[in-house]
Formats: sequence, structure tokens, C-alpha cells
Amino acid sequence: MALSTYTDILSAVGQFSYDRQDLITYAPDFIDLCEAEVNRVLRCREQLKIVSLTPDIDGRVTLPTDYQEFRSITALTNPRRRLDAVVPGTAEAMYPIRYAGYPEVFVINDDDTAQVLPLNSSDIELQYFAKIPALSESAPTNWLLSKAPTVYLYGTLKHAAIFIGDVERLPIFGAQFSDAVKTLVQDDRKAVYGQRTIAKVSGPNP
Repeated sequence: MALSTYTDILSAVGQFSYDRQDLITYAPDFIDLCEAEVNRVLRCREQLKIVSLTPDIDGRVTLPTDYQEFRSITALTNPRRRLDAVVPGTAEAMYPIRYAGYPEVFVINDDDTAQVLPLNSSDIELQYFAKIPALSESAPTNWLLSKAPTVYLYGTLKHAAIFIGDVERLPIFGAQFSDAVKTLVQDDRKAVYGQRTIAKVSGPNP
């Protein structure tokens, strides 16, 4: 069975779910739930994006709509400076008064913004993990479906099984989905780091 497009996944739901073709009506929702779950757990190099953003007078920038998690923020000063991440409470304690200066830290706020402190007019470079591009009739494929179709297949079937109360096959589809995601992550790590394993030992050697 080909699993290369959105339509293929829709068809697979009916075929794998005891030939329940009526489930195809709900299949788009199952795909959405699969993508939401994948977005929570998957971080790999295909998700990485880099954008330049300009802070406002309060040092804030609006995060991209597909933002999932930051990897780094760098102030595009001369020289460039990679900023340290702090939580909002720490930022308030460190900079109770907002003054201009050479940027040192950033904070991710609850309103989908980031703030750079001390205040500086220089652009910042945000490297971040983006959400999986959602599948639809108008966007029939994406990098994840092309690279790891079983993630979509078993993730969608898992949520279909939840919907119809298929307690017998739910753990099977759930395990296959988890294995597919795990394999994708392992392959990504191998592609980045190869087969090398580096052990770091802290403290005195025996």
C-alpha cells in the first residue's frame, strides 16, 4: 500500500480499521491528533528553521506561528552573541529596570513572544524547531510523510482505535507508533553524530 499522500492515509484508516469506510469521515481529525502528538515529542533536524527578527522598543519579538521550541537565540551585534535563556521570574529579578545595553539573555513569554535583555535595537537570529507542516487536501504531503510514513499510519490508526473503542488493537497501534517515532529519532541522531558514542565522566577517576 502506497503511503505518500494525505489521501493515502485517509484510505488506510478505513482499510486497517476492519474495513470501516465510515471512519474516513473522521480520519482528518485522527490525522490532526497524530500531528499534535508528534509535535509534542519529535525534535529532529528537518524541523529546524532560522529567522531574523527585529525587537520592538521593549525588546520583544513575535515568535513564528509554527514555533515549537527554541534551539538558540543570537544577537546580531558586532560581534554576534549567543544569548542565555532565563525564565520570566529570573528576568524580572535580573533586570527590574529595563535599560539599554549589550544583550545578554532572552525569555520566552506566555503570549508567544520572546524578549531580549538588556534592551537593544539589533536584530536577533532565532533558531527553532518548527511544528510539522499539517497535511490536508491542499497540502497532500510533507517531509515527515515522505521520510517516515509509518509515523502517520500508526499514529492515525491509534487515534482511530481510541475513537471506536478498539481496546484489542489500541496497544498494538500505540506501540507501533512509538517504535516508528523512536526509529526516526535514532536515524536522525545517527545522521548528525554518526555511530560515535562519547561518554563524559565527572568527578575523580577510580
